[in-house]
Amino acid sequence: MEERLKEIIAEVLELDEEAAAGLTADTDLTELGLDSMTCVEVVVNLEDEFGVTVEEEDLAVENMATIGKLIELIEKYNA
Repeated sequence: MEERLKEIIAEVLELDEEAAAGLTADTDLTELGLDSMTCVEVVVNLEDEFGVTVEEEDLAVENMATIGKLIELIEKYNA
C-alpha cells in the first residue's frame, strides 16, 4: 500500500524521480506542494485505488500531510 501511495503522490504532485524516490512515511507533503486542490485529486485516486469513500470531515490537508497519515485514513475506511 505504501509504495502505491508514493506513486499516487508523485503523480499528483508532479514530483521528479529524485523527489519521488525520497518519499517516506513521514515526508511532509505540504512542503512538496500538497494543498487543498491537490488533496481532492489525492482523495479521488485513493477512492479509486483502494475502494474507499472518504467522508467530508476527513477532507483536510492535515489528514493527508504524510504518507503515514494517508495509510491511517485508508485503514480507517477499510476497517
